[in-house]
Amino acid sequence: MAPTGTADRTVFWQDHVTTWQASNLTQKAYCEAHGLRYSTFGYWVRKLRTPSEDPRESASGFVSVTMAPADGGLVLALPNGLEIRGIEANHLGLVRDLLGMLA
Repeated sequence: MAPTGTADRTVFWQDHVTTWQASNLTQKAYCEAHGLRYSTFGYWVRKLRTPSEDPRESASGFVSVTMAPADGGLVLALPNGLEIRGIEANHLGLVRDLLGMLA
């Protein structure tokens, strides 16, 4: 049974998530072995995940855009490290369509 205090509950689930990550078990198998509810465990795995572990989950949803020198065009840097370089004003529609396909 999980502790009832907020801090105690967080420590309890952090310990289980850390142990599970080192166990080479699936979440479901780990929960069965430790008598944990699978849905609650999955919630805590997501809750304790840092943004760097899952680039899809960013706080703002915005990506970094930087300007390159005038002769190089715009550079769009995505959270996964992908960069699109040399974007000119007449290509913005194409870039919008491309980002829509990547989303």
